[in-house]
Amino acid sequence: LKALGGAACVTIGDSGIDPKYGLPHQRQINLYDPDGRGPLVNISRAITRHGAVASAELQHGGMYSIFSPEPYYGPVETELPDGRVVREMPESVIEEIISRFGDAAAWVKACGFGMVMVHGGHGWLLNQFLSPTLNRRKDRWGGSFENRMRLTYAVIDEIRRRCGRDFPIEFRMSGSECNPNGYDIDEGVRIAQALDGNVDIIHVSAGHHEIPEVFYVTHPTMFLPDGVNVKYAAEIKKHVKTPVACVGAMADPAYMEEIVA
Repeated sequence: LKALGGAACVTIGDSGIDPKYGLPHQRQINLYDPDGRGPLVNISRAITRHGAVASAELQHGGMYSIFSPEPYYGPVETELPDGRVVREMPESVIEEIISRFGDAAAWVKACGFGMVMVHGGHGWLLNQFLSPTLNRRKDRWGGSFENRMRLTYAVIDEIRRRCGRDFPIEFRMSGSECNPNGYDIDEGVRIAQALDGNVDIIHVSAGHHEIPEVFYVTHPTMFLPDGVNVKYAAEIKKHVKTPVACVGAMADPAYMEEIVA
């Protein structure tokens, strides 16, 4: 229906790429089981037959992958509020996950999808590695800004290698994590500048899915203004040449046209 209504792109969200290390819940769309090819092909055909591009969001839970078998891996060793222990992700696992992103992108391309959205926000795996407060690793995958960007770059490069330069990559990020223990819009701008020219769309959201105090920022309630998170996308757009998208509490078509303008 979205494609029939004139949407340029329709994205299936929350699609899991890694059952071994990456499942935060049991309701994800499955991008790693060959038995799922039929439904994915049907979805892509239903979207593209009306002229829209079919896209899939590639998501990995990282340290919040509580429905994957133990151990739980994150950028560094830590403990979750429920007492579960997270281990520092070894480089061999990092390399395996990079390949998983490439596998998932190649899989959906083969199923008729025309692009992917790589989820790098809301506290999920790539966001965990981007975090200056969490990712205090001492190796090449953490610490400095350049090292914290390394996993994101590697995922993007792997998808390009597997799918080609003409297969667009949209990157979803949190413009601000909106909490004292997370980064603010200044760091969000820095991340976006590092992505500029490396991806085809910078998709700006906000907040952190696993911090209850800011869950409502990521999922704005009816009590917040329309387009409450657009300010982060607007600020980032001042600093990059890559097209910028935004999301969050947008239901008024006239207001959405104003944002695009």
